[in-house]
Amino acid sequence: MLWAWQRAENLSFIDTHTTGVAFLAGTVRILQNGFPVFEPRLQPLHLRPGTPLLAVVRIESTASTSRAQIAPLVQALSQVIHQPAIRGLQIDFDAPVSERGFYLSLLVALKKQSPVPLGVTALASWCEGDQWLDPADVVEAVPMFFRMGKDEVRNMQVTSSLCASSIGLSTDEPWPVHRPPGVQRIYVFTPQAWNPEMYSRTLQRIDNWK
Repeated sequence: MLWAWQRAENLSFIDTHTTGVAFLAGTVRILQNGFPVFEPRLQPLHLRPGTPLLAVVRIESTASTSRAQIAPLVQALSQVIHQPAIRGLQIDFDAPVSERGFYLSLLVALKKQSPVPLGVTALASWCEGDQWLDPADVVEAVPMFFRMGKDEVRNMQVTSSLCASSIGLSTDEPWPVHRPPGVQRIYVFTPQAWNPEMYSRTLQRIDNWK
């Protein structure tokens, strides 16, 4: 799965039999007044017909969260979760400890309303010992093995079953020495726009990652 983030992307060259796209569909900002504002993706995304698609929504909070915000948040995301082409929704929220209760409640509410499977990204530390996400009952939590210290990437051990089937990596950083057992889906981020050469190098790197 290629993450297509906040920029123009042309991914019409990918092999849709082996590769899908997790594209940033929008960002929710929780402002100081507590009201969630949804900002949809404005950058073009070119894809081949039939590309497996996951919609990603980033949540950013500059204020305290509360359960009163959950219903408006779910309503704001309705335009994403009912897109006919997507196969799933992925929430990206680096929830601090003080907002974990709110996040779990939001995921429960979203799961009830969403016609597609719900997953999340996860700080890698959430998947090693700190398994607070387990009650969310989402289809997967993708541990992000990048933007970490070098030793953390090498030594981090995934112990949560929720995080065991997938992993998030970046093209510009080291990967764990060995591919974790049980990983079935690999998400890859790049700080630049994807192109055929970068895509080919990434596939080769995955093939060589044992």
